[in-house]
Amino acid sequence: MTDPLEEMYQAHKDSVYNYLRHMCHSNTMAEELTHDTFIKAFKGFSRFRGESSLKTWLFKIARNTYLNEAKKFSQKNEIPYAEPELQASGKTRNIETEMMVRQTFQMLTDHEKSLLALREQGFSLSEMAEILAQTEGSIKVGIHRAKKKFKKYYLEGEGD
Repeated sequence: MTDPLEEMYQAHKDSVYNYLRHMCHSNTMAEELTHDTFIKAFKGFSRFRGESSLKTWLFKIARNTYLNEAKKFSQKNEIPYAEPELQASGKTRNIETEMMVRQTFQMLTDHEKSLLALREQGFSLSEMAEILAQTEGSIKVGIHRAKKKFKKYYLEGEGD
């Protein structure tokens, strides 16, 4: 018989890590936050009521873990995710474009980053609404505005 906590970890560790990586743009920080997320999930597993999917519940914990960490850094007036950790790849984007995308993403609010990162992870509007404690309509509008703001910032930066 397998351990349900181990199954949960194995099934969702990569997607939680990828979400957190999108949020903070730091491999190291994402690893730490993923670890913290699962510690919290393991400790609170007995309180999971099944009103949402396990994945939605985990991502809510991951988001709150990220926001708490970001708040700590902002109170100290530090830049928490300044390590570039850029990996050159022979794919479609060159290193300058990758840096520009990351810098532009960091200009968004935490809420806007969450919207875009969760959507990137394939969450439905209803799942995102549950994770972010909003209506589906406000999620839809928020995604549209976040994309528009990202595009505006990105295009402004290209002109430099």
